[in-house]
Amino acid sequence: MRARTIDAAKLHARMRAQDGVATVQEAKDAGYSKVAIAGKIRRGEWERPAHNVLRATDQPVTARSRIRVAMLSLGADATLVGRSAAFWWQMTDTAPASVEIAVPQRNQPRPRDGVTVVRRAVPARDRVAVDGLLVTKKAATVLAAVAALGLIAGAKLMDRVLQKGVVALDALTETHQRSRGRYGAVLAATLLALAAGGARSEAERIAHRVLREADIVGWEADVRVILPRHGPAVLDLAFLDRRVLVEIDGWAYHRDLRAFLHDAARQNALVLAGWVVIRTNWHELKDRPHDFVRTVQDALAERSRS
Repeated sequence: MRARTIDAAKLHARMRAQDGVATVQEAKDAGYSKVAIAGKIRRGEWERPAHNVLRATDQPVTARSRIRVAMLSLGADATLVGRSAAFWWQMTDTAPASVEIAVPQRNQPRPRDGVTVVRRAVPARDRVAVDGLLVTKKAATVLAAVAALGLIAGAKLMDRVLQKGVVALDALTETHQRSRGRYGAVLAATLLALAAGGARSEAERIAHRVLREADIVGWEADVRVILPRHGPAVLDLAFLDRRVLVEIDGWAYHRDLRAFLHDAARQNALVLAGWVVIRTNWHELKDRPHDFVRTVQDALAERSRS
């Protein structure tokens, strides 16, 4: 029998491109027999971290390699979903502790440490190959990730990906409409409404409420003034007697370059006119309202002293 030719360079290059990971079949395709594979494992050059998966021990264990091992061990029908998919798409910097993977209902995989298996078929229109793994498309990934993250962290993720242009609001809305009955659909609808323009108005309502609850009085909302060298301006929330102003933003998604430059010129005019300007936003008001209250109190106290 002719001896099998081993293309070690080919497999080494593949493993380096795949975060140090390959399937047993890929090793066999490169010419490695079962005996040769066992020898590499015995010598400590490779290890078998999961069924049908090999990892080169000279490569570091990373979040990416952990995800790839889990995916390869579950076969071609597996799809990376949720926060794990968001990490794979580089929407987030941190991978979840447990790799989230969807498999068809007919599959019956055994439990795996560090892997959360969801028995759900992902439609072909909602998944795509990214760096060799099948992953939910960007819109479906964002919606699933925000459902897992909850209101505050989910809003931060949606705001960030919309601001960076990673995914369009129309694509999120269309994907949401197609899957209204899924887990997290109610939360997604809330966040989409905020993204569509409701974040600023809600931020204003929250600001008014938290100031009243803190017994901070003497402010007016939507005050019209004339600023020297700038012209008419509407102040979101102003303490006229002490010239302290609160500017309220919604999500970063709604602040393009033109708005940023306009706001900067407006804020400079306010400072030159003797105003103390405090900026807040939906995220702070929803997540850390006490920080906002403390800032307002400190500004008012400082003005009273001066």
